[in-house]
Amino acid sequence: MPKISLSIPAEVLEFVDKQGKNRSKAIVTILDDYRRKRQEEELSRAYEEYADFCKEDDKSWWKQYESASLDDIGRSYKKK
Repeated sequence: MPKISLSIPAEVLEFVDKQGKNRSKAIVTILDDYRRKRQEEELSRAYEEYADFCKEDDKSWWKQYESASLDDIGRSYKKK
């Protein structure tokens, strides 16, 4: 794992130190949690956009489905 050097404010360092004895592990854990949270937010936004897209797309699908169903019912009555 590559090593880096950070300059951080004293209050942030105090927070990191309260997370455990291993500063590196605490920082990695905090950043990992942040990354995971951001990914979940992005996924949630993408899902909302997709759901909105599907709602619009489904409107015409249901109209076509209803129309095709009515046509099929009409054909079955004509056969009798």
